Amino acid sequence: MTETLGTVARTLSVLRVVAEAKGTVGVKDVADALGLPMSTSHRLLDLLLEAGFVQKEQIKRRYAIGSEFFRLANLIAHKASYASLVQPILDELARETGETALFAAYLPAQHCVAYAAKSDSPNSLRFRIDLFQKLPLEWGSTGLAVLAFLPEEEQAAAFTRAGPSPLGGRRLTRAAFAERLAAVRRNGYAFSEGEKLPDSVGIAVPLEAMPGEIVGSLALTVPKMRFTQSKKRGYVQLLRRAQARFSGRALQE
Repeated sequence: MTETLGTVARTLSVLRVVAEAKGTVGVKDVADALGLPMSTSHRLLDLLLEAGFVQKEQIKRRYAIGSEFFRLANLIAHKASYASLVQPILDELARETGETALFAAYLPAQHCVAYAAKSDSPNSLRFRIDLFQKLPLEWGSTGLAVLAFLPEEEQAAAFTRAGPSPLGGRRLTRAAFAERLAAVRRNGYAFSEGEKLPDSVGIAVPLEAMPGEIVGSLALTVPKMRFTQSKKRGYVQLLRRAQARFSGRALQE
């Protein structure tokens, strides 16, 4: 394990040298920059070359950043832009509803969502929402709106990892878990009451950057005392319109 971690760290260091270089680099440049033997530098460059993270000039036999690195960098930059892309939409939702509007980003590697942007309710009675805290997929509307549209194997893994409700400690049976997700898929939105915040109602819709690519959810969080069932349909309509605006903007980026 230690040897593997050492190889990974050295490979990333080589990639950093190539990425930060003003032009192409040779094996000796990498060896000198990192204090590595020429043979080790060559081997690590070959690993990066095979994965597409660097490319090699056939005549001068020097290296530069490869197409796979550029592809991933573009994906990361694109995902980082979602919060700024959605902020005007959140501001409009908050103005239209008088309630707090939220963007919860899906973090697949960490099996959770996290609030990445918000627009607070103008009302004095509102919830304090902290950004960038990890939140479970299986509890609350923001997580359910994502989880219900993930592949079945990811849903099964989420049930295996599922913890008790953040409020009250309730646990879900497999049947109850499946029914919650089925209801979200049927309706196209998730609805929850007091699952992460006391005396709250949450309504959320999934957000796609491209068809089939779930990147998070868009939600309204409403104090229960201000919520009525007669308002629910209007909130859902506004969220769906906001959902469509986001998808249209994401496709243009």
